[in-house]
Amino acid sequence: MNVSEVNQNMAIPQRLPANGSDRFNYMVSYLSDCQLQMVLEMDGHVNQQRLLHAMEASTIAEPIMGCRFIKDSVRPYWERRSDLASSGWCSLQLLSESDSEEKAVQEWLSSPIDIDADAMVKVRILRTSTKEIVCIKLNHLCSDGAGLIEYVHLLASLYSELAQKPRYVPKSNPEGRDQSRLFKEMGIPNGGMPQAPEPQGPTLPFTPGEPAKRRQAIRRIPREEWLELAQGFKQKGFTVNDVLLAAYMRALSQQMENIPEEQIKVMVTVNVRKFLPTGKADAIYNLSGVVHASMNQATGSFADQVKEVAEFMKNQRDNKEILHDAVNTFAFVENLEFHHTLKIIQDVRKQIVADGNSTPILSNFGMISTSQISFDDVKVAGAYIVSPAYYAPGLMLGVSTYQDCITLNISFFESNTDIGVIEKLLDTMLEEIKSYKE
Repeated sequence: MNVSEVNQNMAIPQRLPANGSDRFNYMVSYLSDCQLQMVLEMDGHVNQQRLLHAMEASTIAEPIMGCRFIKDSVRPYWERRSDLASSGWCSLQLLSESDSEEKAVQEWLSSPIDIDADAMVKVRILRTSTKEIVCIKLNHLCSDGAGLIEYVHLLASLYSELAQKPRYVPKSNPEGRDQSRLFKEMGIPNGGMPQAPEPQGPTLPFTPGEPAKRRQAIRRIPREEWLELAQGFKQKGFTVNDVLLAAYMRALSQQMENIPEEQIKVMVTVNVRKFLPTGKADAIYNLSGVVHASMNQATGSFADQVKEVAEFMKNQRDNKEILHDAVNTFAFVENLEFHHTLKIIQDVRKQIVADGNSTPILSNFGMISTSQISFDDVKVAGAYIVSPAYYAPGLMLGVSTYQDCITLNISFFESNTDIGVIEKLLDTMLEEIKSYKE
């Protein structure tokens, strides 16, 4: 597939506007390493050349995937790039019987990206004699976690289509990222002021300094055990998010130094696509809002805490103001000259480090798929998402589910955060969650 010829024949613009959420995501690059990653555990071998062709086709279906972000000081934009073929964006690593698959996965997850120079997506195939693990990195500049899930489904679909029609070229979608059009059609006013920022809450102890040695701590609850737990939550009238948030708050309170429980805050990300007419976006981009939760109960059991959280979250599930505030935030950022927005986030970052406060984040990316994903005849046996590593004192817990196996993950930098604290935080969460089935 000659992407350059397709670009010309399909009249894909060489430049695409950067919308408000793109600019907002670039601001987030001052707070995290902007890596959204997914690990796919395959039950066989994929064809590397066909996967590469599927990645090329994805830059036609979703043109943003074939662009780089240009930081114009006034109005940044996306520019189509012609060097992807030589960028090494789809690589293969052969593993011998003596090689550790887990070590290879961790090394890839820990490897950095250059958000300005690297491709929006990078893939590493870790191949053994019988199976392989496909690891996908997506630059957070162009998408959120829900967009990563959409991209993996797109990639699997294109791979399967190319197996039947090697010269297949997908329909392009250069107009789909026009969020202002979508919001206008929905009758959402674009131009109101976003809510005033919430004061930052306490976080884990950290060591100031430059971030180095990215790590990720991961915990998984297997299918049968998780199905039993989830069914128990449902019977009690609680959602998975209710239990996760309560467990996260209690685990945080145990790991924080000299912080009263009633001061614990968590910022919960919300995929606001559920408020759209079709329940999904027209293209891959960021469309997330936030809910600020706080722990008001200083004493009591975990069951009491779940009830309190559930009562609070019940009033937030259908709150369209979350979408409206996200729209207003994106519009506010878009209406500023870009250098002003960067100055704002630089000042925010300095203040966070100086104060030592940064409200921890919970991002439940949800179900990766309601059914098993297939790349033609190769099935995805297991999958999980690895969230970005936030710069201390920032902290994000990422959660994802695939084939009824749930994965909890925190990415961090070893130079700033004690790995023992992160491991203990996740272990405490699992203990609380599993205790709730009694």
